[in-house]
Amino acid sequence: GSSHFGPDLRTRGDRRRQVAAAMQNASVAGSAGVLGWNYNRGNFKYDQGQRWQRYTTGRKMAMAQVGMFRQDITDLAGVSMSKLKVYGPIYGIVITVCVTVFVEGRSGLKFPGPPVFISQIYLQCLGVGMSFMALATWLLFHAAMRAQVACVQLRTRKVRVPVPSQRQLDGSRKLLSTYEEQGLYDMFRIPFVMPNGAHSPENSDEEEDISKQKNYAKGGIPGIASKVRSIVTEAHEKGHTSHNARMPGLTSGNPSWYEKELDERE
Repeated sequence: GSSHFGPDLRTRGDRRRQVAAAMQNASVAGSAGVLGWNYNRGNFKYDQGQRWQRYTTGRKMAMAQVGMFRQDITDLAGVSMSKLKVYGPIYGIVITVCVTVFVEGRSGLKFPGPPVFISQIYLQCLGVGMSFMALATWLLFHAAMRAQVACVQLRTRKVRVPVPSQRQLDGSRKLLSTYEEQGLYDMFRIPFVMPNGAHSPENSDEEEDISKQKNYAKGGIPGIASKVRSIVTEAHEKGHTSHNARMPGLTSGNPSWYEKELDERE
């Protein structure tokens, strides 16, 4: 009887161990999936907060820059208006003196008048001078008004504060539900085990080349990352690989949603 039930018991024991191992593997996979989901979702929320803060900070800087331009326009126009205010009273005093002499009809009220031909020449020159003073006064007010009008026109038509529109505000934000639009790889990527799904963007002209950075500035393990990258690049240039490989913790990268957003901007 024992020989009859022995194989069955061993078979049942093997099945139980297989089921237990499968359940354990499923539990580990489920825990890893939950870890990857929560980690990537938390990263997505943090990145979107940084994205919105970057947009608002850029807008504040742009508005401050345009505000300085508007102040420059006011200062430049104010130079003309303030200087012309100084010449205005002087022209008024000179014209008043000319009018006083014309009312009396001659110069030198405390002593006998000069000959008639001298008075004629004098009054003619006085009239010419008064005409130029009147013209200068008119040009003074005209220049002051033109400077003020130009200041208002530039500030209201050309140099406007870049306040974002409702469409720009809506386009700069990200709803948390857009996390579901990513690929499954980005949703369940396990940190430090699986590399990012997209390459890092190229450096701009104002940024330092990442190849010139040292130590922890490169990201990943210092020293090893540069060695691995150089080996992979050299193998790729020789034709041993079809594309550049990305290794977790050693090569930089970004989530797929960021690469897609950069493509849409272009």
